[in-house]
Amino acid sequence: MQYFLVMDAGTTSVKAGLISLDGKIADIQSEPANVIMPFAGATEMDMDEVWEVAKKVILKLKDNNAEIWPEVSAIGLSAQGDGLWMIDEDGKPIRNAMLWNDTRMSMDFDSINPVCLAMNTTALFPGANVVELAWLKKNEPENYNKIAHIFHCKDWINYKLTGHIGTDASDASTALMNIYTKEYTEEILDKLGIPEMKGKFAPISTSDEIIGTIIPEAADELGVRVGVPVIAGCMDVLAIATGCGLMAGGQRGSIVGTTLANYVVMNEASARACVNTSGSILCHTKKDTYIRLMAAQAGASSLDWMRKTVVPGESFAEVEEEMKKIPIGSDGVMATPYLYGERAPFRLNSASGSYVGLRAHHTKYNLARASHEGMTMAMMDCYANLPAGDAELYIAGGAAKSPFICQMICDAMGAETYRFEEKELGLLGIYRLILAALKIEKDVSSGTDKFEPDMENNAKYKALYKEYTLLKECFMPFWKARMEKEE
Repeated sequence: MQYFLVMDAGTTSVKAGLISLDGKIADIQSEPANVIMPFAGATEMDMDEVWEVAKKVILKLKDNNAEIWPEVSAIGLSAQGDGLWMIDEDGKPIRNAMLWNDTRMSMDFDSINPVCLAMNTTALFPGANVVELAWLKKNEPENYNKIAHIFHCKDWINYKLTGHIGTDASDASTALMNIYTKEYTEEILDKLGIPEMKGKFAPISTSDEIIGTIIPEAADELGVRVGVPVIAGCMDVLAIATGCGLMAGGQRGSIVGTTLANYVVMNEASARACVNTSGSILCHTKKDTYIRLMAAQAGASSLDWMRKTVVPGESFAEVEEEMKKIPIGSDGVMATPYLYGERAPFRLNSASGSYVGLRAHHTKYNLARASHEGMTMAMMDCYANLPAGDAELYIAGGAAKSPFICQMICDAMGAETYRFEEKELGLLGIYRLILAALKIEKDVSSGTDKFEPDMENNAKYKALYKEYTLLKECFMPFWKARMEKEE
């Protein structure tokens, strides 16, 4: 029996699993990841530490599965997208990686993004690597001048495994790459004032391409045979969509994780017809297939903050039982979930979280429900700016484990909603890519739980969404003034 080593390097944790040739998960291990916040708006990771955590997770798998470990025959990764991961001429990190949710850089996106779209590249936002490069040139020129190669999180781990410098089309399509030709559009670097970076972006592979094999140093550290092939892999959002089997035009999916990723699958004709500076169009893992993506910052991270701050020490089940007693609209309390600014469906670093409408009779559970509704309103806001797609909605991600959250989303969207029974869809997506790389045909499917919408509740959520959009627009002048003050 062959086994595949699959990994997801996320913002909050690094996870790895062993999946057999027939698609059975033998084991999964994980370790927390450390995000560094050196000042307001800045989010970073120590690149060497990320590699050490990745090794630790792999070695936990090895120790737990000694009998089958020699049968590891291929490796693949997904990871957080966007952000700036870079090395010098010696292959060493120059500084901490700057992450996808970093908002330290302000830029006139309204001027630059139409230029990007005209060149068939993705609209930019603060966490895009070229935007962060502009910040680096201005604020850390000594580090900027050391840059030899620019890639992404998964590419850094792939480099440590194989020595290969490269990326895949899903990650490359987040900035600078023409999504149709799969080539970098380096004229944009001139417009951003960073022409020195031409030629320093990693070569692009398909997600299922074998980019190299395990080098002896990594093989010795991890106990994996020298020569085991490694695929390019893909961004985490695309890995989950692939694991869900959402590959056909019109299919709609949401990943309710740290990021609230909402997308519609598109063919090339549909993608070319959908030109908008709001959100992104990214290359899917299937050839000539794309996703129209609204990856909002306002994901489950806003709920994590609420649970730690508003209802500390209480279990999910306890809090959800109390929230069920509160009607839709949280008795007048509303929340904006923008704890990390926002990038979809609008881009504004200084957007922030809030509770509005508080009265003396409200309890912490009103705030808790308002936070859940705020995240759901952010999802509705994204879909209001996406192509219509199919009627049904597929959801995945950590927060989707909660039936309460799934039903809230289902009612708000007014659509039949399917939650996948398989909990490790990102790892399953990488497994599918390895099968494609090895030219192995397997029927891979995952069952789903179905949620039916309550249309009376849907009408209430639609009314709440109107209030939410009004609240958001009322806050806009304040947020923009705050940004100008910080500049």
